Amino acid sequence: MKTADLRLAAPAAGCWAAAAVALAAPVGVSAGIAAGCVVGGLAAIGWSRSAGEFGRSVAVTAAAVCGVTAASTIVVLLRIIAVDEAPIVAVDGKPVVEVTVAGDPSFSIPGMMSLPVEVEAVRGARQRPVAATLLARSSMVDPLPGERYRVRARVRPPREGVADRLVAARLSAVGELEKIGEAPWWQTVAGRVRERLRDVAARALGERPAGLLPGLVLGDVSGLDQRTSDNFRSAGLTHLVAVSGSNLVLVCGTVILAVRMTGASARTVVAVGAVAIVGFVILVRPSDSVLRAAVMGSVGLVAGLGSRRSQALPALGTAVIVVILLWPQMAVAPGFALSVVATLGLVLWSVPIRRALVIRGMPEAPAMLLSMTLAAQILTTPLLIVLTDTANVLAVPANLLAIPVVGMAGLLGTAAAVVGALGSRYGPGGVLAEFLIRAAGPPTRWLIAVADRLGGPTWSSIEVPGWMTVFVLGGLIAAVLWWRNRTRSAGRRLHRG
Repeated sequence: MKTADLRLAAPAAGCWAAAAVALAAPVGVSAGIAAGCVVGGLAAIGWSRSAGEFGRSVAVTAAAVCGVTAASTIVVLLRIIAVDEAPIVAVDGKPVVEVTVAGDPSFSIPGMMSLPVEVEAVRGARQRPVAATLLARSSMVDPLPGERYRVRARVRPPREGVADRLVAARLSAVGELEKIGEAPWWQTVAGRVRERLRDVAARALGERPAGLLPGLVLGDVSGLDQRTSDNFRSAGLTHLVAVSGSNLVLVCGTVILAVRMTGASARTVVAVGAVAIVGFVILVRPSDSVLRAAVMGSVGLVAGLGSRRSQALPALGTAVIVVILLWPQMAVAPGFALSVVATLGLVLWSVPIRRALVIRGMPEAPAMLLSMTLAAQILTTPLLIVLTDTANVLAVPANLLAIPVVGMAGLLGTAAAVVGALGSRYGPGGVLAEFLIRAAGPPTRWLIAVADRLGGPTWSSIEVPGWMTVFVLGGLIAAVLWWRNRTRSAGRRLHRG
């Protein structure tokens, strides 16, 4: 059995922890931590020159941890300083501001939308772009990322909290939004794809399936009704409408497999895979889990170019480091944490659990489904308890019932989204897209039925105090280790026999 490659585990953990601490701590404390890490890294490099083989290995690891920790802290410090010195922070009254849309709107307030933006100018004076949120009437515009608007707005300080440390202000529109710049062409294309998918799904399916399918395919939950959303959450199926690594693997893996079947070279496969990953991220928008999955997939592609088999743990470590350095706010994002720990659970425990089930007589296919579900739940369950103080009692059976049909709905929906954006709304592309979406209807309705049956009962989610997470985590890990030891013992007996 191969030993897990943990070389990037400590640097990734240090990078993540440093960004979270820097977002929470005063600037002076963070600066001290960065300076200490630089000194520690230089000391480790000096020690490595005179140490033995083992000492050199330890010194190199220590230098790497200090290096990425210092880099992560410095990145956050520079972002915080840029926000604190932005003119929008000290402005009074209701100035005219120019903003660029930075993401999708949310609609938690009836009739209003909260839009993530970057402020680029205040009262006509240009400034370095800083993050802000803009509250406006939802009937004003249908914004796309990259579009630029001019609006008179009331300026308020950002909310208190670690997650908003890199947000400069909250803006409330007091006038109409005036568009002054179009979105990049790729965002326009992505917006067209998303809009057409919503339109065709509404035409071909009932209200609830039509609201769910865009969420399964693109993470677009704007049409998802409250009942379905609540039931998915209670049944532990929310990850299905928060596009993540599984969706990326499904879509981009299908594209790569199709190219490989044509006999294309390794370089061509990698190039097409890179285009598929970039296109997928643009289409579904860069959320926490999508960024982690995209970076991890890119690492695997680069390794494939060099004819090396990428190992999952180093790829995950690289993904964490790259994402945190580029988007340090992810260090305190629950979605990113859930995505990483779910992947870690799959990497560490899905194979041992599957082998144990097969040894005990379970067929390969159901053993694989059950092992993936259990492995993902091992670490996500304690984290969810910490975040929500609730536990999903029926999460495992709900996911087992959902997994066989999610891929079918996702692939049919993705194909419909791409085809439906070609030509006119009711042209050949629209007709074929409607056919594909009707084919995706049964698996989508099945997912709704699973959520209604297993998420609807009031006892499907129980309140669990956060402090009990330690006992839950300890019990789960102990159970898995016991199962793994039993599997190894059974394997050795089988080999001797």
